[in-house]
Order: sequence, then structure tokens, then C-alpha cells
Amino acid sequence: MSNKKFKVTNNTSEMSFYELFTQSNQIQIPLFQRKYVWASTQLDRMMREIDNVHSGKDDNRFLGAIISVARNPDPPKPQIYEIVDGQQRLTTLYLLVLCAAYVAAKNDEANYAIGLINASLIVSYWTEGPNTKLLPSFEDRGQFNAIFNRVRSVGAISDQLAGKIILAGEQSDPSGRLWKQFERIRRVLENKINTNGIEYLKEIVNVATTKLTFVFIILADASNATTVFEGLNDPGIPIGIGDLVRNEVFSKIDDDAIMAKEVHDNTWKPFKDSLGDGFDDYFFPFGIARNPTIKRSDLFRELRESWADHEHPAEIIADLSEYVPDYKLIISGEGHSKYPPSVAAGVKKLRELGAPTSTYPFLFHLLKAVRDEELSTQKAVECLHSLESFLVRRAIVGREPTGLLVFFRTAWRTMNREGVEISFREAMQTRGTIEWPNSEQVVDAVVNREIYRSKIRNFLLAEYDRSLGGDVPADVPWVEHILPQSLNESWEKSANAPEFFDGELHKKLRHTWGNLVPLSQQMNQALSQSKYEKKRAVILEDSMYKSARLAAKSN
Repeated sequence: MSNKKFKVTNNTSEMSFYELFTQSNQIQIPLFQRKYVWASTQLDRMMREIDNVHSGKDDNRFLGAIISVARNPDPPKPQIYEIVDGQQRLTTLYLLVLCAAYVAAKNDEANYAIGLINASLIVSYWTEGPNTKLLPSFEDRGQFNAIFNRVRSVGAISDQLAGKIILAGEQSDPSGRLWKQFERIRRVLENKINTNGIEYLKEIVNVATTKLTFVFIILADASNATTVFEGLNDPGIPIGIGDLVRNEVFSKIDDDAIMAKEVHDNTWKPFKDSLGDGFDDYFFPFGIARNPTIKRSDLFRELRESWADHEHPAEIIADLSEYVPDYKLIISGEGHSKYPPSVAAGVKKLRELGAPTSTYPFLFHLLKAVRDEELSTQKAVECLHSLESFLVRRAIVGREPTGLLVFFRTAWRTMNREGVEISFREAMQTRGTIEWPNSEQVVDAVVNREIYRSKIRNFLLAEYDRSLGGDVPADVPWVEHILPQSLNESWEKSANAPEFFDGELHKKLRHTWGNLVPLSQQMNQALSQSKYEKKRAVILEDSMYKSARLAAKSN
């Protein structure tokens, strides 16, 4: 049994595997949390730690924090702890003890094996449902069941355990990393017995279960999982808001894994897949669109509260899907056929210029109103053009997009308060702290500011080229400096523009818009530091960009 001398902190929640798993608990991995993924590298590291403690090199080993959420069932069911982080460590320790029971039984130590199983691996009094003290995620249960069936059928323990071990009835692939890890552990333990005898096995198990400790954190609120996780551990795979949402959604039917699997495959997975790489990023603008005052730190808590009246996961997923078409249009252009072409084109412009995520809640409302035919195409396009103008002007003059979320949280309500529709510009004027740069400021920045260093430079060059009425290349342009960034000898000897070779004037002009033209990647790389005469001839003859050809023609 673990005692104080084996602990490394004064935290009362620091415990060992023995202390956690000899209680009447069931440690559950959320049904659709990621699978067990540890392989030989992680096992080898853990076995070295056990060996170091066993040999006396270390007194103990601290495994960090295990983060859980208590799911309190009605008595007399076991207390359930749902693991938010720590799945890999706890599962590996559980496999080690289970494998030790298997190896011991094979070596005529049936009583020791049965003792391990009854004390640490099953809730022996519970017979009305799965009673293993670890219940893996759905995809790992087939392997877990296969391992347990293998263990309980070995040697003399099969008769004594008959009817005492109740496994989850769901079946999944019986092969995978969980099974492979059990096999690795079996080989390690059998080698140790062959070299040192059965008592050595018992000593190793004692170290693993009593001298490897962790702080077992039970969250008062599941919404704090990400904060606690990032503060205590080095996240190999970060916990996202989507993980928390999924676990909470399926906790409503975690006693019916077959139904949960059906909902997961037919409803949750299509919802998640439709959002692609933007899955986790969807929830915060969604939350703001629902409640403009929401804070990121309170997002999950508020989402949970909004689901209080929903009894079934499918209802929650349907609720979460409200703005999915709009989000997909914003981030990728997918689903553009659901919107009038001019509206989709306006959103495409915002995507190309890199509109900040702070605009998303506002755009959610606008695009949904278009889908619901509550906003005319003309007014939607006017609003999108105004938003584009605002963002472009600010980018040209060098105003950072920070601070805009405060406005965009309530912009839609401001524009539609009490049924009175006002323009986007008028709504912005209600926020006196947000600047809409005037034309004089924009012209001054175009002439004097180093546009080359701005994030919007490619968009500006491409849009200017489109405005000239030429071809519209699909490729994102590369930026060519007419006067090169660094003057080499050939440029300094040029007779065409000797006035540019003053060092201070060169520094002032080289990154301004007037010195920049768009070119294809191939042409940009081919011209590189070529003399101006060569650049001018090639651009004039072959450039696909009209603005570049006009610049060459004018010199």
C-alpha cells in the first residue's frame, strides 16, 4: 500500500494506482475519446522508472496529474470518474497489473492472480453492468474484452472467477495497440520471472502499484479541463473544446454504448467532419453568436447550461450545427451554392484578405439571415462591401485588428435593434473608439507606408490588378520589387534611374506600394536580381498581371 514516504508532494490528492483502484470506483475513458496510443517507447520508459525504484536508485516516481470528472450515479452503482487526461498512463498501469495476474496464474500462482483481480481490477460486488474498474473508450473495448477473456481463462483461476467478471457487451476490433501493449508487457514480465523468479514479479507489481504516484484531480466543473490540463502537464495532444463538448454530449447516454455508437457515427462524426481542421475554432464564435457577453473561459460552461433541456445527444448536435454552413463558407468557401453568388463572392473577398476571426459571430448572423430569407441579397452585399472596405482601410494604414471583437460581438444587434435597420458604418459609429480611416489617411499610407511588410499586400496587389479589367489569374501573386530590396553593383551602374541610388531614398521607397508589382512565382524567381532593363522587357512581354505590364510600360 502507498504511504506518505513514497509521495513527492504534500497534496492530499496524490495517490498511487493501488489507492485509486482498490476503492469501489470505475475509471471510464469517455466513449469516443481518442484510442489508446502508447507503444514500446512509452512502455520502455515506464518500465525503466519501475526498475529504478525497485533497484533503489529512486524512492518513487511522480507521474504528474490525472484529470477527471466525477459522474455520480445512483447508489449502489460504483462511483464513476471520467478521465479527461491521464488515459494512457492509467491504462498502461492497469494492463501491467492485469498481465501480472495472467503471468502469475500461468506460473501456478492462482491465489496471487485472483487477489490482484479482485482487489484492483474489478468491482466484485457489482453484477448489473460492466464491473471492470477500467472501462476503455468504445474503439478499445474489443481488445480490452479479448485481453480479459484471455486472462480469466488461464490455469486454475477460470473456475474461481466464473461469473465474477462482467465485460461491456459492445464488440469492436480485437486487435490494435492495446492488445500489442499487453503482449509487450507479457514478454517483459515473463523474462523477469525466467531470470529472477516469481517473487521478483510480485516486487515489480508492488512498485508499479504503490510507488508510482500521481495527483488525482477531480474537477468541480468539466469546463475547467483545458485550463487545468495546460497548467499541469506538457500536452502531447492538447485537449480541445471539441473534446470536452463530445464527452459531455455522450455522457447523457453513456450507459447505452450501442445507441451512443449509432449517434456518434451517424450524427456526431458528420458534424465534426464537416468542420474539418476548423472544428475546435468553431465553438467560440458560435458561443458569441448565441450570447454576445460570453467569455472564452466560460464557453464550455455556458454551452452545457444551454443544453439543460436537451435529453438526447442528437438534439445537442442539431443545436450546435446552427451556423455550420456559414462557418464553412467563411473559412473555405464550401457550400457556396447555398447563398446568392454575390453574397458568396463578398465572403470570398473577406477570406482572401484574411478577415479576423472577431468578425465571425457577425457574419454568422448575416449569412444565416440570408439563408433564412430574412435579409435581402442587396443589403447583405452592401454590408459585406462595407466590412471589406473597413478592414482593408485599416490594414493599409497599419491598424491592428485587436479590439474589434468588442464591436463585432454586438454589431448585428446594433444594426437590427428594435427592427430599425441601420448601415454597418452607422453601427460602427456607435463605437467611438474604433477608427474608420478616411481617404486622406489611406492615400498617405499608399504613398509612404511599407505596404510590402503588411499581411494584406498580396490581396491589395491582386485586387488592384482586377480593378484594371484585365485577366484575373487564379494564382496568389508573388511580389516583385521594381527597385530591388538590396542594391547590387549592376543596379548602381544603371543609367536609367541614378536618383534612386541615394541610400536613404532607396530605403524609403523600396517597400512602398509604388515599388511593388505582382508576378507569377516562376517569373519572380527567374528575374530575381536581374538588371532593370531585363526585368522591364520580360514583364512587359510576358507577365500575366496587367498592373505589372502597365508599370513596365510607363518606365
